[in-house]
Amino acid sequence: MSWFSRKFGKEASVAYYTWHAGSAAERCGKARELDGTCWVPEKDFKGPPLKDGCTMPGGCTCRALAVRVDEAWGPGNAAWIRKRNGLDRRADGQVFLSS
Repeated sequence: MSWFSRKFGKEASVAYYTWHAGSAAERCGKARELDGTCWVPEKDFKGPPLKDGCTMPGGCTCRALAVRVDEAWGPGNAAWIRKRNGLDRRADGQVFLSS
């Protein structure tokens, strides 16, 4: 539960989503490529699970983590992603900083 939810009793809107592929033992090569990718809600980007290219025996275990407005590391993160056409591919979960 986010700070906004605890304080006001309702859910804050989503600032952006992040692709999370899990630990190295739980991801395939395609998931490694997409791990850490961030996109804004209005971007027409197909998030997890992978339909094609996943080589995990039980299927894709990746998930999209929603970063709420009050949980974002800085108010400029969603704007930073929007400047990059609403999608930022950061392999291996590299952290981006607001610019």
